[in-house]
Amino acid sequence: MTIAILLGAFAILVAIGMPISFAMGLSSLLVLGFQDTIPLNMIVHRTVMGVDSFVLLAIPLFIFAGTIMEQGGISERLINFARTLVGRFRGGLPMGVVLGTMLQSGVSGSTVADVSAVSAMTLKPLEKAGYPRPYSLSLISASSAFAILIPPCILMVVVAAVANTSVVAVFAAGLLPSLLVGALVFGLIYVQARIYNMPRDATHTRAEMLAGLKDASLALGIPLIIFIGIRLGIATITEMAAIIVVYSLLVGGLVYRNLTWKNILNALIQTGIATGLISILMGFAMIFGYLLATQGIPQAVAEWMRAAEIPAWGVLIITALIFIFVGSILEGAPAVLIFVPILLPLIRSLGIDMVHWLTIVVLASGIGLFIPPAGIGVLMACSIGKIKMEQLIMPLLPFLAVLILGLLILIFFPSITTIMPQLLNLPY
Repeated sequence: MTIAILLGAFAILVAIGMPISFAMGLSSLLVLGFQDTIPLNMIVHRTVMGVDSFVLLAIPLFIFAGTIMEQGGISERLINFARTLVGRFRGGLPMGVVLGTMLQSGVSGSTVADVSAVSAMTLKPLEKAGYPRPYSLSLISASSAFAILIPPCILMVVVAAVANTSVVAVFAAGLLPSLLVGALVFGLIYVQARIYNMPRDATHTRAEMLAGLKDASLALGIPLIIFIGIRLGIATITEMAAIIVVYSLLVGGLVYRNLTWKNILNALIQTGIATGLISILMGFAMIFGYLLATQGIPQAVAEWMRAAEIPAWGVLIITALIFIFVGSILEGAPAVLIFVPILLPLIRSLGIDMVHWLTIVVLASGIGLFIPPAGIGVLMACSIGKIKMEQLIMPLLPFLAVLILGLLILIFFPSITTIMPQLLNLPY
């Protein structure tokens, strides 16, 4: 009865348009009002526990640093550098967008920010080169979906905190998978370029490439600074996030001289809003997940999968499908906050490597953001490009197929995700 009230109230509140975080909080409060085994003050206790973590302090710091980098002109330099590398190939401009999105993601840490920033910088050049807007938006969407694997990533911080696993190990685990899926997307563009006779972008000389590298080098060093700083024991992930904030202010303000006090104020406001939303979401998700756990949902799911004798790879496929589907409805963070605690005991009991599973969860959640018709990423792409959803579906399908292929490769070859944490000797 408790589960029926909790899930029924949550579904109704979401259906009428209430934000996910408040839907979880109100449905939890409703359940606590109907039973007397758990005191009402538990909702306050558990909500505070959901955000009372030193690791989670990295989230607002990464958001602020990414916003500063974007407003400080870093994103534009990364895109321009990417175009100098691949412009000579047929379909070079779309390839440059993919590569630029990967570089941009390593700065912003946010998939939604990637869609917005990359669209603003590349839609017009793509249109001038003759690429239809639906194709361009599909390209940007697919690139943003898998670039979520490139650190620093806010969702990675969240999943690591929920699973009580090293954030740095999860960061490292995403590096090779991002390159693998990126290569698959490059392969698709290459085939499309041959079939549709796509134009080449401008050919750049070696000197121009080196100039682009020099211009973008300060931004490209951010992930390197994070890994070296933590690996050498200089700072924790939260402390490194603070260092990156100072670094971004110095680069954007003193080196590139694109930052103004107004930019910094806007970045602070955006960071405050985003952090508030995430904190409320994590707090209410804690009590929501606690109620699910007290009703034996995690144990029931684990027992069902054990009774069905589903192998480890089958469990990974099922969980990936769960996060793709739920991520397309609830977004990545709510899906993670609800389902990771439910599935965690099963994953541990099967001996599945934790960072491998969390990498699958992150990529599946990223793909879910761009599943029509409800994915927030695909809705944002349509809004930015001012096109209808039905115009985007057909050009997006080949990219989604390639992303899912990459996800399956990672599921069946876990060493792709685990080799980097092992080489860097990162405990988790």
